[in-house]
Amino acid sequence: MIGEEDRRDHRRMQVSAEARMTWRSSGESVDVQLEDLSATGCSFVVQRETDPGVKVSVTVPSPDGRLQGLERHGRVVRCEPVDEAGGGWRVAIAFDPEGES
Repeated sequence: MIGEEDRRDHRRMQVSAEARMTWRSSGESVDVQLEDLSATGCSFVVQRETDPGVKVSVTVPSPDGRLQGLERHGRVVRCEPVDEAGGGWRVAIAFDPEGES
């Protein structure tokens, strides 16, 4: 049987990096801790639940001032509680294809 990771066109990298998520409808932003990142999406933990389908942007600052950071638009595809103790929400984002916003 093919595992989910084997079906992906782009491998996800496990990362631990600070990023910023912005709700595109309101402009409200929160800092998040990325857990994984690929060419087509990312996931992170945030303290606020958000609905699937909501449009967001994700910004990852460059660790080196000589390089441009990453900014991508996308939509929430999944939002699940991290645990029953109120540890936040694990959010998965699918990035819009390049050129779309």
